[in-house]
Amino acid sequence: MPTNNEERPRVYLNKVHLKGYKSIEDVTIDFQKGLNILIGKNGAGKSNFLEMINLAIGFKRNVKLPFRSSRLEYKSIDDHNFAVELEREVPAKTEEGYLVDGTGVLETFSFDNDILFDNSKNESIRFYYGGKRIYYRNVPHLLYQLGYSFYNNLYLKFDLPTELGCIESPGVINIVEVDKDYWEWEFPKTLRFLDDVFFAFELQYGTDNTSLREITSLDITEKLKINDNIIYNLKLFTPIEDVRVNNNINIYHLESTVVVENVKLDFKINGNWLPWSQLSDGTRRLFYIVSEITNTQALVLLEEPELGVHPHQFHLLMNFLKEQSEHKQIIISTHAPKALDHLNLDELNSIVLVNYDQKNGTQLRHLTDDEQAKAQEYAKEVGYVSDYWMYSDLEE
Repeated sequence: MPTNNEERPRVYLNKVHLKGYKSIEDVTIDFQKGLNILIGKNGAGKSNFLEMINLAIGFKRNVKLPFRSSRLEYKSIDDHNFAVELEREVPAKTEEGYLVDGTGVLETFSFDNDILFDNSKNESIRFYYGGKRIYYRNVPHLLYQLGYSFYNNLYLKFDLPTELGCIESPGVINIVEVDKDYWEWEFPKTLRFLDDVFFAFELQYGTDNTSLREITSLDITEKLKINDNIIYNLKLFTPIEDVRVNNNINIYHLESTVVVENVKLDFKINGNWLPWSQLSDGTRRLFYIVSEITNTQALVLLEEPELGVHPHQFHLLMNFLKEQSEHKQIIISTHAPKALDHLNLDELNSIVLVNYDQKNGTQLRHLTDDEQAKAQEYAKEVGYVSDYWMYSDLEE
């Protein structure tokens, strides 16, 4: 089994069947392994749909299920199929007339149509596959145990996260000596890509390195390095030319703790180094999207990439998403028909129309073969798929 995540076979979300979450009554839709675009009017339920997928993938055992049921079907590039089903138990009355608590969750996992785990028949969270004992905790952990790439999906909402340690505000790193020559590290809550920077930083020292007592600000700025791929994509697709950790770091060596204060990022734009507070809202969002997506290797769920972004920058951002989708699955929601122009004419099945039905809630569908043929013909003879979209009745 490969140990490096990049060497493991990739898994993508092939199909979902979701029930009972906000405007989602009962929907079934399949996806392509590259770029998928959900498009529809305000209030159609696009955000609810992405949010429910994220909740279903990240479901943790012994937690109340926030929706009625889900079935997530995955496919691997080595042509295997996986399915995870979750269903909230319905409250029921006992013979004595008392209600049984309905917070339980029925959960099954199947591999190539063979059910390997079913908690309605067996409470054990361990099963054997290929002569190896597998511990069933959640989808990402399970797929990794089976030899596939770690499926730690990324969900980017339309607004920025509230916790942006070392970005929006200076962060503090605490290095605590809990035992003789044994240290624990505490980092600020921040974006995922910066979590990985901190993790790599910690690994350079280990937990028993006595040199931590002599650590200097120069050590920190030299070792806290942003991934080169992130810097490259920021330069190529955003106004940001470079990112660094600010040099004005304060270090306090206490009896059993090393405190590193004023850790924050600077951003180079038009040749000038600027703090986060001096960046425009659009540039901030571009940084958030590009840095986080570059850093992840699994499914990306992205809400409305066009929000707050200049049309030219949106074009570059869509180029970035299309490029990234060559080696990771991306599902975006949008109101912008221009996003459709970044699909090849043989990829129109990646478009998902979303509308709201008063009786049945959020509805999703692909373009029919006839609709795809008309869009292809229009784009070849007249203009772009976005033009066809705007002059058609597809959103009606």
